[in-house]
Amino acid sequence: MKRRTSISLFVLVEALVLLVVLALVAHGSLVERLFAESTGHLPEIAPDEPWFILLRTLLLVLVIQASFALRDLFRWNVIVRPRLVVVRLVEAIITAVVVAPLLHYVLGVVDRGLGLDGVFRRLEIHPLLIVACSGVAFLVAYGLRLRFPRWIKGAGLAERVALVGRGPMVDLCLEEVARQHDPSIDLAGVFDDPATAPRGRTILGPVESIDDVVREREIQRLVVDRGTSVPNDILLHLRLRDVHIIDTASFYERLTGRLSPESFRDDDLFLESSVTNVLYRVASRILDIAVATVGLILAAPLLLATALAVKLESPGPVFYSQERVGGNGRPFNIHKFRSMRQDAERDGPVWAQAGDSRVTRVGKWLRKLRIDEIPQLWSVIRNDMALVGPRPEREFFIQELEREIPHYGQRHLVKPGVTGWAQTNYSYGASVDDAFVKLQFDLYYIKHRTLALDIAILLRTIKVVVLQKGAV
Repeated sequence: MKRRTSISLFVLVEALVLLVVLALVAHGSLVERLFAESTGHLPEIAPDEPWFILLRTLLLVLVIQASFALRDLFRWNVIVRPRLVVVRLVEAIITAVVVAPLLHYVLGVVDRGLGLDGVFRRLEIHPLLIVACSGVAFLVAYGLRLRFPRWIKGAGLAERVALVGRGPMVDLCLEEVARQHDPSIDLAGVFDDPATAPRGRTILGPVESIDDVVREREIQRLVVDRGTSVPNDILLHLRLRDVHIIDTASFYERLTGRLSPESFRDDDLFLESSVTNVLYRVASRILDIAVATVGLILAAPLLLATALAVKLESPGPVFYSQERVGGNGRPFNIHKFRSMRQDAERDGPVWAQAGDSRVTRVGKWLRKLRIDEIPQLWSVIRNDMALVGPRPEREFFIQELEREIPHYGQRHLVKPGVTGWAQTNYSYGASVDDAFVKLQFDLYYIKHRTLALDIAILLRTIKVVVLQKGAV
């Protein structure tokens, strides 16, 4: 049996780093005295209480670490995927921010019930300091997870994966594994008929030998092609030994963050998990209104300067208004700063492209910095759009693409967004092929959307704008 290194070292290192950093953040004497004296709700906290400082910080670290564990942030196949790490970290930090004050309340009740004279209450940290510590913990945890992947394979922590069968999806999965060099994946090989299998592959044996080979090679995940039949008794034995079994389409989604081409050949596109609950819809709407309102207020001076620049640079209106298709196919008018000449479509609708000659000099900067998109925040407030969702498209192009691409209309199951999963993962598209790739990302988002994923996309959008690369 191959000895695999435990992840406990990573957990210990992260706990120690958090303990030191959060102690400095939450227990600077000036800051904590300010909170304690201004609220009157906390006992006097002085720098000469080292054990209480250590204990209350340790308690917060344990809450944060437990939240990380709940979101699988100590699993290497999560750690090495930065996009997924951001999503899981957001979820974990939100959990910690909610749980820590509740825990302090319980400690206060116990303290009063047992007559401990404030001993447990000295473990409390002010709620504002909890929020500050949680933000710092997010940065620390993300930084550590960016640093550790290079050591994974050498430590024997990669997940050992084997594919079963042959076909286009097996080919695509093998290509993606080879292209990405994902350190969390240790590809053992493929189960296939050795006599007829394609050359250049590591063949582990026929399907009938899966049970024995999986045990001998310590394979942890089996990826089965839909066209391959594996006996039920073998699958049962594997599941009882905690071997993860998924199909090639799901594995492809995990690798690429977009829906697999195989899914588009199904008459009934698998989008069952896109059904969201009321809590998500309410929370996402609150987030939309809050961010859009604050964004428009803060951007007001920039909007005035932009309007003046657009007006002075070329004749025509400041804003570009156009009808687009929204959620459930409902049309609405979108408003953006005009970045093209007034007569840009005198010959009819044309797809926008990178380096489009119709874009004005001011328009190039507006597009580069995404300033032209800011007026869409008004559409978010009006509930025509969301902050995150598929890009709103025109009816003319939708009709053309629906003839070319199966399930293209599925992207209108949700409201369009100012930014989105496709926009942050794929650059300007000016062809049917580009539209298909973007649709793969859009449907992946619709299938997997959560509030945490929305927040992760917003953070990724900021990165795209700041680094001046990425998507439309």
